[in-house]
Amino acid sequence: MTNYKPISPFLRTESPRKMEKLHRSQLIVELKQSFPDLTETLNAESGLLCFELNAFCRFTMGKIDEGDQISVAQCYAIALKYYQNGTRKMRDAIDTCYVEDLEFPSPKKKDRAWAWEVFPEQLKILYNNFHAGR
Repeated sequence: MTNYKPISPFLRTESPRKMEKLHRSQLIVELKQSFPDLTETLNAESGLLCFELNAFCRFTMGKIDEGDQISVAQCYAIALKYYQNGTRKMRDAIDTCYVEDLEFPSPKKKDRAWAWEVFPEQLKILYNNFHAGR
């Protein structure tokens, strides 16, 4: 007779598997799927995350200037998702190469106030922290 004791899944000693952090390749796939017209620009950035995020920032600014509220909301959602769930490198890059480079003060003839209003609160904090020191 064997000495078998069933182990309850509630008594496991190892920690549950942590959710994998989002990384660059996932971001690039999502950006290309969400915005096919951004694909060529991203491909030209030599696989460098900071340059790719800067291209994404320019794309977002173009959508803001066009008044494309749906695309802008989608851009913000992607940026926030990768900031909240990304690797440390991803979080730093979203902050410095995307959020900090957005331009909300409205130049003449362009109203960007609506874009600031829908900007996620967590990203506003990053933006304000950087721009307050200028």
